Amino acid sequence: MVDAVILINVIPGEEQRIKQELLKIDEIKNCRITFGEYDLVAEVNNLDKIRSLGSIMTRKIRQIPGVTKSVTLIISESLENDNSHINTTN
Repeated sequence: MVDAVILINVIPGEEQRIKQELLKIDEIKNCRITFGEYDLVAEVNNLDKIRSLGSIMTRKIRQIPGVTKSVTLIISESLENDNSHINTTN
């Protein structure tokens, strides 16, 4: 399975509209507006192969008017935060 984070730049002022367009893509599980070098961060999870990610990028995300740049980070390892070891009864 392939998980990835996609960093996206958009035309200024188009963040909300493009976020809503991205969330219409079934493979995108989360999308957030950010401050800094990139405007949006989208997450895709459990893709069957890297080729699927390439298709999402070229046929869906980069086709949205207003998207100017994207950088894809393929996740190699993930550590889930498990706070069950924290004693909350103090």
